Amino acid sequence: MTREALFAIVFSGAMVAAVVSPAFRDPPADSFPLSDYPMFSHGRPSPMFTLTHAVGIDAAGVSTPLAPLVSSGNREVLQSMVTIEHGVHHGAANFCEEIAVRVAADADLEDIVFVELVTDTWDTVAYFDEDAPSQDHQVHAHCEVPR
Repeated sequence: MTREALFAIVFSGAMVAAVVSPAFRDPPADSFPLSDYPMFSHGRPSPMFTLTHAVGIDAAGVSTPLAPLVSSGNREVLQSMVTIEHGVHHGAANFCEEIAVRVAADADLEDIVFVELVTDTWDTVAYFDEDAPSQDHQVHAHCEVPR
């Protein structure tokens, strides 16, 4: 057996062992570059989820979450979430009015008469099992859509 062939066998064996090794350690032992993603293998500490978002309200009082492009002027969901958080904490009333102007310009949202910036907290298990309403509902701003 040549030296190159022996090197190839040893190197290949080491790589296979490295790839298989996460299967033999506890899930909390996570490291780069090989990961067993323990964040997906353990339960969450709480089933509660809190989200600050913008909702449109029609004349009957039915609320509908507004899309990221309308609520923040951005298509990216995570950037929209940060923009809304920033808007709520740095002038919720003015930010609400900015959103209301975008709602007024959107023909698909002609039934929306009010915009609210709210923070809701849901029990995620109950929400998906029973479609349960939010456990906590805090309104930061309420404004009329200019028509």
